[in-house]
Amino acid sequence: MRNPQQIIQAIYNRFALRANGGPIGIGLIGIGGWGVSNAVSIMRSRRFNIAGVYDIQKEVAHRFANRFTTKCYGQIDDLLAEPAIQAVCITVPNHFHVDLVKTAADAGKHIFIEKPLASHPNDCRALGQYCEDKKVILQVGHQMRRDPVFREIKHILETGDLGRPLFAQGVYTLNRRTRDDWRWNPESCPGGSMEQLGVHLLDVLAYLLGSPLSSQGWARNIPTYSDEPDWGYISMSFVHGVNATVSTSFSSPSHLCFEVFFERGRLATDGKTLSVASKEGGLKTYRPRGTS
Repeated sequence: MRNPQQIIQAIYNRFALRANGGPIGIGLIGIGGWGVSNAVSIMRSRRFNIAGVYDIQKEVAHRFANRFTTKCYGQIDDLLAEPAIQAVCITVPNHFHVDLVKTAADAGKHIFIEKPLASHPNDCRALGQYCEDKKVILQVGHQMRRDPVFREIKHILETGDLGRPLFAQGVYTLNRRTRDDWRWNPESCPGGSMEQLGVHLLDVLAYLLGSPLSSQGWARNIPTYSDEPDWGYISMSFVHGVNATVSTSFSSPSHLCFEVFFERGRLATDGKTLSVASKEGGLKTYRPRGTS
């Protein structure tokens, strides 16, 4: 049974569809692992319609189009020229992001693109300005801040029940054993594990604590699967004297841990379960509502 908030959202969606003349046409660019995941989420919403698909692997694109009864495009320019497509969902390796965002913006399409927006800060700023000048919406897929457990941490932080936050730390590792994975390649993913994994925790920290005042970091090689630097570390300072660290790796077994230390307690999560320790109430562990 749906809760009242879900019912209200469904009613809003229905009226929004009528007001806008129907669902928004989405063009998919890239339908690998995460591309398919994004496509499934799009198809679950009545507000969107997959109006076309492109992938560099033509057979993959054709299979997807046939299965879900949509149009397969042999060229990106043809997809972007389709009037029925109002926005694109881009899910491709990082080194293609800059050119694809500009090309889509030139075509007047609104853009959802998987994180990171780009591998270098200057490119990120330039793309934001480029899309603003083209009057198109640019949205980056930072989904972790929307996970129920991090929304719950934000709520607890805002209540002030545990006092002032003092320090936060996050560790995110994901074992990628194959050398041919593009994420090991410094040309396609120069930031390595920090660019792919750490960006999630960096965004969560910005969501919880605001923009950092300063930061410093390093990358080290763990000679397991690649000669490229793998273990990444960043230390940051925020307003009110709050400090934080983020560590990432592609060589260690998959693991996620995020903690925030307060004057009167501590929060810890693995992304699903939240543990709240306080001086007054002992230890409480639970899964916030909406956690899958």
